Amino acid sequence: MTNEVETGEDFRVLLRRLIARFEGLGSGAPEVDDLLLRWAGLLPDRAPEPGWPGLADQLLRAVDAPSAGHAEPAPLAEEPPVASSGELRVLLRTLAADYARARAWTRDRVDRGLWAGDSSGWASGSTARFLESWESWLGDSLGRPARFPGTPPLEPVNWASVAWQLGAARVYE
Repeated sequence: MTNEVETGEDFRVLLRRLIARFEGLGSGAPEVDDLLLRWAGLLPDRAPEPGWPGLADQLLRAVDAPSAGHAEPAPLAEEPPVASSGELRVLLRTLAADYARARAWTRDRVDRGLWAGDSSGWASGSTARFLESWESWLGDSLGRPARFPGTPPLEPVNWASVAWQLGAARVYE
């Protein structure tokens, strides 16, 4: 898959292509924590602000990277602040661990025949659904003022806005 992303709308198109790709893989698709760990493994400590093209490059490289496996489950106490590529790497690992925690919680509930609805903290249970949440949130957010005080602007795309996008995709339905 090539990167032809220049704008937020282009990035949404890329996300839709990736959604279709992961849906086509079915149970063979990498899980969210694997993708986040792949991405974290590719980020240097210092890098220029990504912009839409750089964000797309990072995501495509993570998709094509070898599996990083599953994260060790750990709860998300608080999302760390992000102002650099190194800090985004920490957030990606933190989100991966929280996803692994949510997956374990959900599987335990299902195994015990209990309802496993909305209490895990993640709105999506697959990589395709996570990317779908991200794409949908962008569709509702691009070109609009921030909904909450203290929200970083979505554009220009910098490390803080990438972190905000990932946090939103985690919970957006």
